[in-house]
Amino acid sequence: SNQHMIDMYADFLLQVHGDAERQMTLEQAREFFPEGADIVVLRNVVRDMILGDQEDFTRIPGEPLAPSGISPVNARMMRSIHWMCYHPEHMPDALVCTNMLLRRFFLLNEMDASDPSQSNLYDSKYFIEKVLPTNLVDMAVDQCGSNIIGGNAPHVPEPMVQNLKAEFVSFESFLKAHTKYAQFLDVISKTSPCHNAKSGASNRGRRSAMESEISDKLERNAFRQRKVAICKIVIEAARRASDGWMDVLTFAGGWLVDLDDLASIDAESAVDAGEMELRAAEMKEIRSTVLPAAVSMLHDVLGKTASWMEQMVHDIVDQFGGNAAKDILVSLFHTFDETYRSSASQAPMMEVVTTSQAAPAYWYKKAVALSSIVANDSYGIHETFSDDEMEKLLRLVAESVVGLQRTLDVETIFE
Repeated sequence: SNQHMIDMYADFLLQVHGDAERQMTLEQAREFFPEGADIVVLRNVVRDMILGDQEDFTRIPGEPLAPSGISPVNARMMRSIHWMCYHPEHMPDALVCTNMLLRRFFLLNEMDASDPSQSNLYDSKYFIEKVLPTNLVDMAVDQCGSNIIGGNAPHVPEPMVQNLKAEFVSFESFLKAHTKYAQFLDVISKTSPCHNAKSGASNRGRRSAMESEISDKLERNAFRQRKVAICKIVIEAARRASDGWMDVLTFAGGWLVDLDDLASIDAESAVDAGEMELRAAEMKEIRSTVLPAAVSMLHDVLGKTASWMEQMVHDIVDQFGGNAAKDILVSLFHTFDETYRSSASQAPMMEVVTTSQAAPAYWYKKAVALSSIVANDSYGIHETFSDDEMEKLLRLVAESVVGLQRTLDVETIFE
């Protein structure tokens, strides 16, 4: 029977791993099997590679070596998606299986919200950046409405492809944010908020009062310019990381949440009800671990940046004190005040301490506002928190409130 032939050919394709061999055997299937049977075979092949038991993994002669940092098992699962990337009409199925593998990677990652910086997401990042076609999602969306698979092969309906697109973009946004977070941690660990001003005190005895005044001004200006340079580095890294996490937390409709009700999908869908139920359960489980971790990492960015800026303020005050320190800080704060950047006037000091990205209160204020984002029902973030995770978040926000109150006082910020 045709089904017996399809099953036998699927078993044979499980042993094919080279790109040229994949294309050749696929073309043979398209030539000799009934129309639409090729995608039925590929659905079995790719799912078996992704969901099958990998404990008895054995590298097959001729199979490509795994890339550095990727296990042979994971490399094989990644390459299996290529089966569905040779013909445009297979792209919706490729997106189905791509998300299936991404969910597997995220579930195996076991992200710990108490220390999310230790998460190893390299497999997922490599898969998206190095293995998948760059136009996979767009091609899947374009093809889903055409229903050109042919024969009696079930298709991937358009509502599901839209859900799959949102799912893929959710994963992609998290991975990009995590990369920016790792870059931020690298920057903040290597960029000190403190440095010594070059002092000409040893020569002051031989200078006139005017020469000493000019020298002091030049020294303060050089010191301020250096502070501006290092602040710019930290602010840019913090901004990119915080924006990345905000994209995750404020994802339209909720991160890793379906856009459409899959209950309305017809019975001819290429994805059966059992697989859809498993997908929904996996997405819920991933949300419950990833979103608390994302909130924790965003707060970490905001808190570390606020602390860095606070140390920078103390460094300036300790070295210059009085009006000299105030002049440097006022100039520094206004340099990074986006609100008044395009205006001829400068913001009053009471305002600039919360609108300047060089002011610690600016970052503490953002950290405090994080609680409002978590509480927003439209994103469904708070539903993913356990009682312990919510208690930890409230403690962190309370600490940020104390930091905000401390750095809002204009009178004491220069002490």
